[in-house]
Amino acid sequence: MRLRTAGLLAVVALLVASVLTACATIPRSGPVARGGSVSAHDDPFGPIDYHPLGPGDGESQEQILNGFIAAAVSPETSYQIAREFLSDSFRSQWNPDYSVTVDRAALRTEATRVNSTQLKVDITPQAFIDQTGEYRAADSQAPVALPYSFVKQHGQWRISQAPNGIVIDGDQFQNVFSPHQLYFYSPDFRFLVPDLRWFPSSRTTIATRITKALLAGPSPWLQDALVTAFPKGTQLASGAVVVNGGVAQVALNAVAAGADEQTVNRMDEQLTESLGATASSVALTVGGVAQSVSGATDASRDPAIASNPLVLKGGKFGYLSSKSVVSLGGIADQVVALHPTAVTALGDGTAAAALAGGSVYAVSQSLSAPVRVDQRAGLIAPSIDSHGIVWSGASDASKPFAVSAGDGTTAALAAAWPDARQLISFAVSRDGTRLAALVSTTDGQSHLMVAGIVRDATGHPTRIAEPVDLGSLGLSSGLSLAWTDELSVAVLGVSPQGGTAIVTQQIGGTLSDPTTGPAGGVMLAAGNPANDLWVLGSDGSLETPAGNGWQTAATDVDVLATQQGRGQ
Repeated sequence: MRLRTAGLLAVVALLVASVLTACATIPRSGPVARGGSVSAHDDPFGPIDYHPLGPGDGESQEQILNGFIAAAVSPETSYQIAREFLSDSFRSQWNPDYSVTVDRAALRTEATRVNSTQLKVDITPQAFIDQTGEYRAADSQAPVALPYSFVKQHGQWRISQAPNGIVIDGDQFQNVFSPHQLYFYSPDFRFLVPDLRWFPSSRTTIATRITKALLAGPSPWLQDALVTAFPKGTQLASGAVVVNGGVAQVALNAVAAGADEQTVNRMDEQLTESLGATASSVALTVGGVAQSVSGATDASRDPAIASNPLVLKGGKFGYLSSKSVVSLGGIADQVVALHPTAVTALGDGTAAAALAGGSVYAVSQSLSAPVRVDQRAGLIAPSIDSHGIVWSGASDASKPFAVSAGDGTTAALAAAWPDARQLISFAVSRDGTRLAALVSTTDGQSHLMVAGIVRDATGHPTRIAEPVDLGSLGLSSGLSLAWTDELSVAVLGVSPQGGTAIVTQQIGGTLSDPTTGPAGGVMLAAGNPANDLWVLGSDGSLETPAGNGWQTAATDVDVLATQQGRGQ
């Protein structure tokens, strides 16, 4: 995710101000002169162990600084080796967990002298990870200057002031840090929804970090869209989570002591799903009392869609199979009668949203005919959520979304997409908790943005939370987006090199390298499994990946529809 320019400037200002005081913030370092040894290991927390070197006798300030930055790559034993480069008085003050700055080591400048006891280094941030593990791409590629102060201690130079946090090269980042999905619930508890975080891949602390972050609640952009089973104030009683024999021992304080059986089951489910990469099961105690868990709840993860594409072809609307179309049933005839140019449908055939003749229609098997819910100018392909509510939006990004229930009642919800000029494509996640938007910004770039969807007790959307800009996609222009699973969005666009390209953005994570798309592609839809994609060409050909290229699955396809799993 992305910090806007103002946010980055605020971070930099805070960083510089903090270094002038006893307590500093966010470090970003200079060139790494040495890094110690590395070793491969068979471990789920990352492919490499780093074994940095400690300070040597008689080293200069520059050597101490480079050694410190190299050593801070290793989180083992609370960054013990990195702390050896710090003065006795500063060693306990430095907080490596405050933040992480991901940069390109090749762009770091050599340390330059400020005065006899201070050096500064310029870095070029690519991304930041905050104390809660939330990843945000840097909005600006402007260099940031970081100062470090030194003092002689027992005849050796040591760092007496430095920003909190660590700096790490982008190539090392995914070897030292690992992504973990924290699971919260949709407000109706129908779905488990992931919130991706990044933590140091330390086998001794990772389970504790995950649990503490889970107890702290969803990321700010999701706080009003998701809920947790843990009562407010719930914390670890012991301060740490120990994993023995694949079982995570989670001891909570007494805040949740009065929880009923369903709440205990949900707490256990959140812990089990969130700790899945570190433990096979959870032993939960609350206020010192072991909890009896009766089993998983009814919540589902990553709602499935059909493996076959959903299309309108030859006067039939349904799933394409062996070049014939198997009618979706229920709403199929209503959809065909509209002669639509875009459709999003629930996989069970109970409801759909369709764009036809410039208007958006709600289609439902409970209604005898489609209901026109939006006829504003400039409407683009609509979406439908897991509650059967139709979402329509206009290409003018300043206009609100219209959200319409099956009975045709419609409400307007504004979305303040940062610096957006045009809304190109959008889609509600299959669990109904998040809205993804492909926009063209005022500087002409294609950005992917996401926002939480806030609902009332009946499930009706009441507000779109403040959006988060995930950054530029590196495309000349965007064309279409699709959720591929619970955490990823694929985008089809025009490549700067010509032709089409597809990129995949992990929500709360990194952007994939672009892959070549089919010639003339205009519309993208996800398949099952998630890495299966379908692209509709301007000539009506339906393309699917095959090896390093694309294969035509069908011709004369009128509409490639988006699948939204099943409804309520």
